[in-house]
Amino acid sequence: MSERRRRYLTTPIYYASGEPHLGHAYTTILADVLARFYRQDGAEVFFLTGTDEHGQKIQEEAARRGVTPIELCDQMAERFEAAWRTLEISHDRFIRTTDKEHIAVVQAFLQRLWDRGQIYESIYSGWYCVHDERYWTDKDLGPDNGCPDCGRPTRHLEEKNYFFRMSAYQEALVRHIEANPDWIVPEIRRNEILGFLQKPLGDLSISRPKSRLRWGVTLPFDYEHVAYVCVDALINYLSGLDYPGGEAY
Repeated sequence: MSERRRRYLTTPIYYASGEPHLGHAYTTILADVLARFYRQDGAEVFFLTGTDEHGQKIQEEAARRGVTPIELCDQMAERFEAAWRTLEISHDRFIRTTDKEHIAVVQAFLQRLWDRGQIYESIYSGWYCVHDERYWTDKDLGPDNGCPDCGRPTRHLEEKNYFFRMSAYQEALVRHIEANPDWIVPEIRRNEILGFLQKPLGDLSISRPKSRLRWGVTLPFDYEHVAYVCVDALINYLSGLDYPGGEAY
């Protein structure tokens, strides 16, 4: 079957700190409609969904409920899977970021970046939003040191982190997007990304120290740190295809 007749569809992987709701169902039903259409049109389809199960919000919500993080994640993953059975969602795989296969891919991925010098150690000093699991600088903050995205209070932190050299890829990203106008669709989103890339692109903190957060994927090159949840979670779109051992769509 030609590459043009293969389709890889995913939902977001849903954060396991709370119950499935109408918004989760809406997104998943839309993806299911596309998957069924492409199958009926003769394409070979792989349809992925699942749950995002690491990070500080999970750790804190589990503590609030008096359970362990994995107990909370087991409970929520089952509820998402039950919801998709009820709605007869036709996904090919339900991935959990606590799956050992996913964790192995994340660690291999980060080790490769470390070996290539694309990750380095430095000190982070600034403001942290637990809800968004994101760092902010002084100039970013809203009133009363609030998170500019969600408005919740932030915490001032100073700690060792590992950083990905994202700034090194800014010009290459712009060139690639401009040379391949169909790479990001619709056009309004492509223009949004290009607009964002007109500003200096900073390096990305990709770790959290276990002294503050233990619920995450341990870095293969520093056992005292875990991967930042968004780095871990995004790699699911590769590990869901059994990368690097499987055949990628």
